[in-house]
Amino acid sequence: MKIKTIVPLLILAVLLSGCTKKAETTKKTTPTKILVNELPQKDRPFTVLVPHETNRLFTLYTQNADKAKGAKLDLEYLSGDLLKGAKATISAPIPNPYIKAILLGSCSTGGKCTFDTDLQSGTMKLSLDLGDKTVVHVLKGDFTFIKGQKNLPDGKVIFEPSRVSAKDNLILINSLGLPVQPEKETVLYPIVISSVSDKAVSGTLTINQSGVTDMAIFDGTVFKPLKYTTKDNSLVVTLNEKPWQKTATITRDDQKGAQESVNLYLVGPIILYK
Repeated sequence: MKIKTIVPLLILAVLLSGCTKKAETTKKTTPTKILVNELPQKDRPFTVLVPHETNRLFTLYTQNADKAKGAKLDLEYLSGDLLKGAKATISAPIPNPYIKAILLGSCSTGGKCTFDTDLQSGTMKLSLDLGDKTVVHVLKGDFTFIKGQKNLPDGKVIFEPSRVSAKDNLILINSLGLPVQPEKETVLYPIVISSVSDKAVSGTLTINQSGVTDMAIFDGTVFKPLKYTTKDNSLVVTLNEKPWQKTATITRDDQKGAQESVNLYLVGPIILYK
């Protein structure tokens, strides 16, 4: 009699256990949507890479990322034929602005460093946790070291500088977001040229984009009109702009963690109005 009573109870326990495991499995496998460049422009952090006069590192500067619960940075770039990269996890609370020096190379625990040369172009991805556990917003943009490659990888933007000297380190970059919001709707992406000095950045900027009614450039405070011409279905800007600047303190991994105050020089963003 006891046996007949116990067996159904055991079967019931096994069935309940199976249901619990199935529910747990279903919960764990809930997919996370990864949305690339779908975050509204007004919510995107203004993000740039600024060269250093040594060419051993560059500085990541991102503004208005402090609303995120956390972020991940993933950089890839070409050094000659080799694909190099750097990753960083940014924990909340995120400072505004967030500033980080990124070594273009590697250092051993003993402090000996090797640095990448023949720098060309790369991709920057900023993954933002905005509090929704089912969605990760990824902002993705390209950049190029103008000495090594004058066009962004998508071929839409080319900058031919008027002069190129050993000290003229310039980076052409899609800045993902904007420091202030424009009055009208834009197309393409924001274009920034970052520099190591306050000298005017001069040269020819060619942009392959249709549906443009006007163009503007940020001067550090506001967007102002920018003159351009059209040639062979491209927009052509004769650029001769003094950079605006931000002052930052960075940590030099190639100098055993020494602190350094640097000026970050920026031309743009340049935006295209619909």
